[in-house]
Amino acid sequence: MITKSIGPLLLGAAFFFFSSLTSAHAALKIAVVDTGFCSNKAQTHAKIHKILPTLDMTESNEYNCAKVTSKELSESGRFHGQHVLNEFLKFLPKKIEAQITPLVVYDKTGTQTEDGWSKAIEYIEKEKIDLVLTASGFISDKKLVGELPSLWFIPSGRTERLISRETVLFPQSLTPKPNIIMIGDYFDKGQIIYDQALLYQDHIDYYFPSGSKGFQGTSRAVAEAMGKALEKCFITKEVKEAYLLRLCLLKNSKVLKDPILKKEFKTF
Repeated sequence: MITKSIGPLLLGAAFFFFSSLTSAHAALKIAVVDTGFCSNKAQTHAKIHKILPTLDMTESNEYNCAKVTSKELSESGRFHGQHVLNEFLKFLPKKIEAQITPLVVYDKTGTQTEDGWSKAIEYIEKEKIDLVLTASGFISDKKLVGELPSLWFIPSGRTERLISRETVLFPQSLTPKPNIIMIGDYFDKGQIIYDQALLYQDHIDYYFPSGSKGFQGTSRAVAEAMGKALEKCFITKEVKEAYLLRLCLLKNSKVLKDPILKKEFKTF
């Protein structure tokens, strides 16, 4: 979504990659907002990827990660956030120093709360988080804030048992915004197939594979997207302008096409 007003910048900015993180003081501050996590069991792939203790924004969860089994982590919806975090870590470049804080916005009943989301956003702003990844959407007609702090990667969501085309999700309902990159998924099983069940289709920026087994859907897609964005466009605390990120991603984008629907969409 590049406007004409920044079009003249494209030629120079297309070759601009955000400065790489070379200083020990330039660790990228990332928040992952979701259901539940066991930070000490995250599948890191580099020593400079530091997972900080999980913060429960609802102050209600009581699970003890020391007693959580591998089976629970892989099968329980309570730990959907752990899947998102681990998937992101697969694609986070090993050379980027990162401090990742998991933020829980689901209470002990497994329900997202307005208060939990509000506190998470306040934390992100207060702590000057550089990038936010979420694979969630809070069902609410209310926009909790008009503008989100930081740069966000969010899923479009898709229709399912409790979600219809008319369902309003937050923060998805804030789009389009320059600092919110919305990700949809597509099926890649021998040929590219567009996912017609996606929500907010008019506001989706890029698409990534749904996944073939295990962790799937827009939740998996958005985790890969943010990791790939960091691979293509390194981000530092000094350079955070959303339009520069968008220009860099546009420069690295390519067009996919569903041969049956004749629908074209972008990935990077």
